[in-house]
Amino acid sequence: MKSYYSIIRFVNNPLSKENLAIGMIVISGGKVFYKFSKEKINITHKINSNNSNLLEYTIDKISSFIDLQLKEEVSLFSREVNVNLEYLNRLSIYNNGFLQFDKPSVINIEFNNDRFNNFFQKYIELNLRETKKAIVDRSFKNTIENVFYKPLVNVIDLDYRIKKEQIPNLFFDYTLDGIGVNGSVYSLKSIDLNSEKPIDSFRRDISDLESLNYRINLFSKENDLDSEHNQHYLVIDPYKGKKTSYHKLYEILMEQDNSDYPYTIIDTNTLPRITKNFQDAQSIIKFSDYLETID
Repeated sequence: MKSYYSIIRFVNNPLSKENLAIGMIVISGGKVFYKFSKEKINITHKINSNNSNLLEYTIDKISSFIDLQLKEEVSLFSREVNVNLEYLNRLSIYNNGFLQFDKPSVINIEFNNDRFNNFFQKYIELNLRETKKAIVDRSFKNTIENVFYKPLVNVIDLDYRIKKEQIPNLFFDYTLDGIGVNGSVYSLKSIDLNSEKPIDSFRRDISDLESLNYRINLFSKENDLDSEHNQHYLVIDPYKGKKTSYHKLYEILMEQDNSDYPYTIIDTNTLPRITKNFQDAQSIIKFSDYLETID
């Protein structure tokens, strides 16, 4: 069976013929189907807010005409092709400057409600794909919080920012996850490669940690602490993403000899044991409290 359809367009600029398809009407046998896209109409409000109220009014009038007159008349001449075309041609002549109907086109499909809705969805609706929200893996951060921070609250300094004026020859401020003193200095820094911050940020963090720990060790010697037994840790878990540079950074860190660097690399599986070492250190105090004793 031949059916006939016309696209309903919002014309934003008659001179350039800039338009947006906002609706569709189909005559198939003795039935009339029509629909307007709410999403497209919302766009027209943004494109041309001056005609918003008039557009809504016009759509209501057209809908009333189709429901109260056109559907009834078409049903009386359901097999009369010329009559069906005449109705759509009559609509295509309608033009109020911003709403227009295309001249009717023929299509060899017999429409019902479902078929019309599918046709409308495919050719008129925006069909925007919903952007998937990135899934943030907080397991690393949660582990640091639960396994390290909570057990050591009020025992050592947590999330502590060392100021450059506190350590001789330190030229930058740096934040450690934890630092305390018990004859030796105990410190820990965690870096979550899977947070995928810029790779240069991770490299700088690691480089600055190395420089900081060297200076803390020198500071320990100068203040008669047992620097030979200082314990500095860097917590890093395997990178799970797809970026080659991040995998390479992790591999380099895993291949290095801890004895050559002023920190020991561990992962979150080892962290409970390290936390216990901090807890078991006799008379451990906060680094900030220790600094007050030497001022």
